[in-house]
Amino acid sequence: MKPSRLSEAQLGITAAAVSGDSGLLYHLAADLLDEGTPFDVVLFDMLLGSEASVGLRWQVGDYLVSEEHAATATVETVISLLAGSFDQPEDGPSVVVAVTEGDDHSLPARAVAAYLLSMGYRTVFLGANVLASDLGDFLMSEPPHAVVLSCAMSTHLLGARAAIRKSHDAGVPVLVGGEGFGEDGVWATPVGADAWVRSGRDAPGVLSTWKPDPSSAEALGRDPDEVLQTVVDHRHSILATAEDWLQALSHGSVGSRVRSEMELILDAAAAAGLVDDRGLLVEFMAWQHETLTEHGVDTRLTEAVSVALAPIAPGLAAWIEAGPAAF
Repeated sequence: MKPSRLSEAQLGITAAAVSGDSGLLYHLAADLLDEGTPFDVVLFDMLLGSEASVGLRWQVGDYLVSEEHAATATVETVISLLAGSFDQPEDGPSVVVAVTEGDDHSLPARAVAAYLLSMGYRTVFLGANVLASDLGDFLMSEPPHAVVLSCAMSTHLLGARAAIRKSHDAGVPVLVGGEGFGEDGVWATPVGADAWVRSGRDAPGVLSTWKPDPSSAEALGRDPDEVLQTVVDHRHSILATAEDWLQALSHGSVGSRVRSEMELILDAAAAAGLVDDRGLLVEFMAWQHETLTEHGVDTRLTEAVSVALAPIAPGLAAWIEAGPAAF
């Protein structure tokens, strides 16, 4: 297909997604497939490509969060409809696709599940924010060939670690993907993953050739030390203290957006502690600072979390306090 045709289709796909028109988006995608465009191109380049561009424009304030959510929901609806055109193969290797505990970004995993199905894998998609305990129970009943675990943000690496541990307990290897595992998957091994893929396109190739050893991968995975476990156990009280501190400083109530952002910075600090990489926290704080500034949100929330965390985990608090100096 000519690049000009794909560019034209990309504009239409993005417009349909932002307007929430799943019918139009489905027909645009179906037309591309009828014209001979490969399924992976429609899936990863066109549909997820449009979603990525919308996300970037939300980050810099060009789109409202409602418009970004509409686009995500519309693209995911269409991917589900396209996946319905493939029958589950009776003799294909079985794969369970799930999104890390705490992570509500189901779209990338939905796309990977659809692609694996199209490539002949018996695929079960468990959805977003799958509790590690629930995943473990599901795997014990009928262990699959593999688990494919998606993690969109590094703030959810503790959830990824818990899911991988439960999978390994069931004797099931785990292939991971998503930006949450860092550039080149640098944080995949510390959380015990058997393998990492840069793109969902790469998943079938890895699954068809790898020779995983879950016990060896598990041995490389890190678990929270005593201090980090205390942070996890007292997460709600730490956030409450941070909210009180910020409220006293600003002489006003703390909104839901600020609360959610404080949760993210605390989770990023915990994730950095888990993989022992301050760079994870600095990278997240730089992204968060840019987003908060563009959206007019009080950036002093990072200081509030640092103050609340200091009595429990002074090392992590110092990482947060020093973070802005890196960017």
